[in-house]
Amino acid sequence: MRYLTKSRFKTGLECPNKLYYTKKEEYANQKSNDTFLEALAKGGFQVEELARLHYPYGILIEDKPGERYDYKAKVQETDELLSAHDNVVIFEAAFRYKNLFIRVDILEKKGHHINLIEVKAKSFNSNDAEHEFVGKRGGLVSGWKYYLFDVAFQKYVIEKAHPEYSVTPYLMLADKDKTTTVDGLNQMFRIKKESENRTGIEKVEALIQTLNIPEDSVLSKVDVNSVVTKIESGEHRILEEYAFEDAIEIFAKAYQEDRYLGYDYDLRACKACEFKTDESTQDKKSGFKECFKKQLGWKEEDFEAPNAFEIWDFRGLSKLTESGQLKLEDLDDEVFGEVKTKDVGMPRVKRQILQKEKALDQDFESEVLKEELQAEINSWDFPLNFIDFEASVVALPFYKGQSPYEKVVFQFSHHIYHEDGSIEHANEYINVNPGEFPNFEFIRELKKALSQNEGSVFQFSPYENSTLNQVKVQLEQSKEPDRQELIQFIKSLTTPPKKKDFTGELWQPSRPLIDLCKVIKDFYYNPYTHGSNSIKAILPAILRSCPFIQQKYTQSLKDIEVSSLNFSSDHTWLTKENGEYTDPYKNLEKPFKDWDPEFERKSDIEDIKDGGAALTAYGLTQYTDMSDDEREALKNALLRYCELDTLAMVIVYEHLRKVVE
Repeated sequence: MRYLTKSRFKTGLECPNKLYYTKKEEYANQKSNDTFLEALAKGGFQVEELARLHYPYGILIEDKPGERYDYKAKVQETDELLSAHDNVVIFEAAFRYKNLFIRVDILEKKGHHINLIEVKAKSFNSNDAEHEFVGKRGGLVSGWKYYLFDVAFQKYVIEKAHPEYSVTPYLMLADKDKTTTVDGLNQMFRIKKESENRTGIEKVEALIQTLNIPEDSVLSKVDVNSVVTKIESGEHRILEEYAFEDAIEIFAKAYQEDRYLGYDYDLRACKACEFKTDESTQDKKSGFKECFKKQLGWKEEDFEAPNAFEIWDFRGLSKLTESGQLKLEDLDDEVFGEVKTKDVGMPRVKRQILQKEKALDQDFESEVLKEELQAEINSWDFPLNFIDFEASVVALPFYKGQSPYEKVVFQFSHHIYHEDGSIEHANEYINVNPGEFPNFEFIRELKKALSQNEGSVFQFSPYENSTLNQVKVQLEQSKEPDRQELIQFIKSLTTPPKKKDFTGELWQPSRPLIDLCKVIKDFYYNPYTHGSNSIKAILPAILRSCPFIQQKYTQSLKDIEVSSLNFSSDHTWLTKENGEYTDPYKNLEKPFKDWDPEFERKSDIEDIKDGGAALTAYGLTQYTDMSDDEREALKNALLRYCELDTLAMVIVYEHLRKVVE
């Protein structure tokens, strides 16, 4: 029997054709290698374990490690508990109806009534709960659709399997209107790869016994019955063609028969499809390609042609769905919209047309608005300061007084580019000491670093600006003796939030952060980026196309006047492999490279080369029982990663300066 579970039902709602490819080992799945999604999933399991503490007498239907999954046994165990007790709470209760199967996070039975409680790590504001799920026009808020259909699906299966019960659905969520009353709440639920339970979370019982639930919790339960009722009636839909019950029946039948549904494609969903291969999954099949061959009759060579998926910020994909004309050679410029003039730079549509033309002509020469870019560069004041932050946002806070997903900014790197061309890794800050809230000391150290000169300060994307503004709010609510001084420092760098509902103070920075990513978008296009403007795409494109950067960074640091706080003077940033320059991020040293494999570690992270891994690493360092050596290894890996982030910004600057010479 092939069971349609709640996760597979969600996959079907995203695109019914994906049901054919899901859970098949022979097909590539990009989501399985996404460190950020992995970090979110682990946070979700932590929330689930905390939610269970709200029901101290709950009975867990366990999955024993190494035991073959037995659907029938799980359902039987659930039925026995429901029959034996008038009132009972069950964790992971199992229900089956035909080939539909669900496990319920928390089920509370009271007589002939069941409270179905789905636990999610997603945040909400309990003080404005009635406006969380349904928008002003009466439709579901897009960010909640799949969560609400998930719980509606569970309610459907329970009522079909046990019509003798009435069911009320709830969501239990991370409540941003609550603050935790204890330090270290997050670390009471340890994330482990090897664990005795399904969630992969090991609870620190000695600490958990000190909790006073629900007072110490940051979770709230919200009744979603009225919304679910409208889903059941078909008033709220994700796939317009299918009413709720119709979608369940169609998906269940197709999944049982292992049959490709042949649902009419939607190019917006196709672009986000996870069943694509990349350089790390060449041995796998591509469900994305198979689907296109079936839907559009594409042959293998068609995938080599430039297509609209590559176009940066293309907002007209849905308009192409009806015609099926996806290849750039088939698209008129008008599909991108009207070119709007602006004072400086490349308007969005003009940039898109440029990308199309270069892709069709196989032209890999960078496009540079030299005069405008030169004018921009001339407006910058030496020495140039490049900064990058690492921060953690998690559902369960690390520190007393914090709300879910309140930002903890624990690290920065600071490179200075001097007018004589020398490059100095001048400052860095990191605090991974367990139990120490780092944000305010972080600002003090950043202020000290940037006060060394009056040169321009750069970020890459508005992340640093928004992070500083969030710390500004924390300072305003604090009793720090120097809070006014620190707030003024933040205001000297940042612009106020641009949210439509922002009603706070407005200010004008005296030394505004310069967004290097915006400079790229305005004045420069490199075809090797395939439209992406992230620094993880810009850097490899520059390494591939700029002889000056290639020649410079294949030399040791001591030979090119680049200082480092974390690498030896003999270190070289660029190496060649199979004739290509390798991405420096992929060559970062693993934190436990030379460790004895038999040494017992509290963490199981293998490398730190992106933001998701950095977020995870910080959470691991907060384990109070971690050895100093292990924490130091993670700290050093974080320092190396963050240093490369600011050096990458320096390389971007050097390249831009070179192309206008």
